[in-house]
Amino acid sequence: MKKSNLVLFFLFLLLIQRLYAAETIKLDEFSYSEDQIALAKEVIKILEEDHFLKKSFDSIHTEALDLYLERLDPNKNIFLSSELTKFKDDIANKEDINKNLEVAYEAFKVYGKRYQSRYNLQIDFLKNISENDLKSKRKILRDRSEAERLDSVEELENSWKDLIINDVIQLMLSGNSVEESAEKTLKRLKNQLSYFNQTRNEDIFNIYINSISSIYGPHTSYMSPKNSEDFDINMSLSLEGIGALLSPDGPYTSISSLIPGGPAEKSGLLKPKDKIIGVGQDDDGEIVDVVGWRLDDVVELIRGPKDSKVRLEIIPGTSLDDSDTKEIQIIRNLVKLEDQAAEKKVINIDRGNRTLKIGVIELPAFYFDFEAYQKRDYNYRSSSKDVKKLLRELNQENIEGLILDLRNNGGGSLYEANALAHLFIGRGTTVQVKDSKGNIQGLGERWGYQFFDKPLVVLVNKFSASASEILAGAIQDYNRGIVVGTDTFGKGTVQKVDMLSAGQIKFTESKFYRVSGSSTQNKGVNPDIEIPTSFDVDEIGESKLDRALEHDNIPTTYYRNFNRVSSYVSSLKEKSRNRIINSLFFQSMETRKEWRKENNITFLDLNLDERREIKENIEDFVLSEENDLRQKLKLPTYKNYQEFLDREEDPDSLNVEFNVLDEAANILGDLIEIKSEPILASLERAS
Repeated sequence: MKKSNLVLFFLFLLLIQRLYAAETIKLDEFSYSEDQIALAKEVIKILEEDHFLKKSFDSIHTEALDLYLERLDPNKNIFLSSELTKFKDDIANKEDINKNLEVAYEAFKVYGKRYQSRYNLQIDFLKNISENDLKSKRKILRDRSEAERLDSVEELENSWKDLIINDVIQLMLSGNSVEESAEKTLKRLKNQLSYFNQTRNEDIFNIYINSISSIYGPHTSYMSPKNSEDFDINMSLSLEGIGALLSPDGPYTSISSLIPGGPAEKSGLLKPKDKIIGVGQDDDGEIVDVVGWRLDDVVELIRGPKDSKVRLEIIPGTSLDDSDTKEIQIIRNLVKLEDQAAEKKVINIDRGNRTLKIGVIELPAFYFDFEAYQKRDYNYRSSSKDVKKLLRELNQENIEGLILDLRNNGGGSLYEANALAHLFIGRGTTVQVKDSKGNIQGLGERWGYQFFDKPLVVLVNKFSASASEILAGAIQDYNRGIVVGTDTFGKGTVQKVDMLSAGQIKFTESKFYRVSGSSTQNKGVNPDIEIPTSFDVDEIGESKLDRALEHDNIPTTYYRNFNRVSSYVSSLKEKSRNRIINSLFFQSMETRKEWRKENNITFLDLNLDERREIKENIEDFVLSEENDLRQKLKLPTYKNYQEFLDREEDPDSLNVEFNVLDEAANILGDLIEIKSEPILASLERAS
């Protein structure tokens, strides 16, 4: 047996041991310690004094307890409404951290007893479930996170039964019999209880202390010593895995974002908002159901040695039905600097009797090899150095304009964003930074050389964030180039990590502002020309994160106006709009988006036949719309829905990213032509 397989074998044995040998949780033994009180005070002191918001614990302790209870029971099927009222009454006018910790631990004990009651009822119900139970006329909310809490144990028990019926129906819609579905659901419940029984005293403390930190914003969090170790691994990019950031999403683990250049991003098989419901090792390892698992345990299962294979069972983020699952395979690898490196290519745009050469530089991240730089290695890698080299090469190829592609670029080095901006604008401030004390400082160069002077388009999307927004905002404010695509993510804050007596605290210490004085926070950068995208951009972004800091403005700083594009934007918008309206691809994309919006499922029928009919209608629409477009484009059609699902191997699969880039190139082509019109006219008069 190979060493890597041997390691995986023992890890699997350990996992099985954890799943089925965990002792029953002893709720009465849970209690906070003096060390935890001291640590909580340490965290609170840093947040009160150094966080950008400067909120006191006195002002947020009730909201923090409310968030803690919500995190324990996000789907509103454990606590009664009266119990929540009691917990909050217990800390009313009691800002002392000791009392708040006491209530937090007491609430967990109530949660634990109710959790075990739910488990026992669901197991008993599941053992006797029949097809008659799948013919109910009742419905349940697809997402109970925004629902009202229930008032009685009887209502909770009815809800628990409905949840089990729904789980069985979803598995049957995926091709299982009622017996197989019941067996898989039974195993899932036992796995979840086993993991619940492994809850440690420090887990309760971590949930509560992070509920305090989260009141200060979505990017502020406490990291225990174990989580601090994982954070350090991620920051050094030496993690052997798939290169995806995961987050809890109810009972699921969902994809928060993909690391540029990582195995998942390169595969194209995994997208943000996809939900992971199962994990398997190598080609034939059993898919382990991870619904209801703790996030750190899911991460541990997905990690593995370089070049090994992990199989994931996912619910696509675009799916209207949680029974629409598929299995994907990703080869684990290290996320290396060269995998994030900028790349170039040339697109030829035919315009009548003329062909325009458009350069494209794709920049996945703002990277900087700090270790090599410290060693005084002249050949250290950085995004600005690489882009400068690519610009030189593209100029030698006689390009007439450039697209800087920042789609899916989640940021990176602030100083690299500044250096890149100066390649296009020369000297000047590129961004302003306001710290928690109110001090404002501009970042930029008093002297500089404009390295690239040709027409410029910056292409962005909803996953362009942080440093990407600084660069795009500077290009837009200086009127140096056109920003096209969608609104960007809207992350305009800077985080700092401080060491604690146990673990670390990550908190927001400052905010970014454009030279115009507008914050990129929440609103992001609005494109000069919008290009439609296949997903709903309003459902993604900083503004959708709980308690995100507000957008605001500070005074404008001095910057020069290049007057390169603003006078042409109106005309360019009209030309782009006409192309999009007449594009078969974009017409189909808008039809699908509108259909998804109109058919968004809020309630789930607890009737197998009705759910099966809904699923078939969804599949029929998707297949019909896809084949209709393919026929118009003279491409082969799919025989059935399953063939459509397997389209990753299809060389003719339609690619929305390519079409967006193609439209960006056409916009740049329009700009080049408009700017050259006076020259062409004078040449005609001279002839």
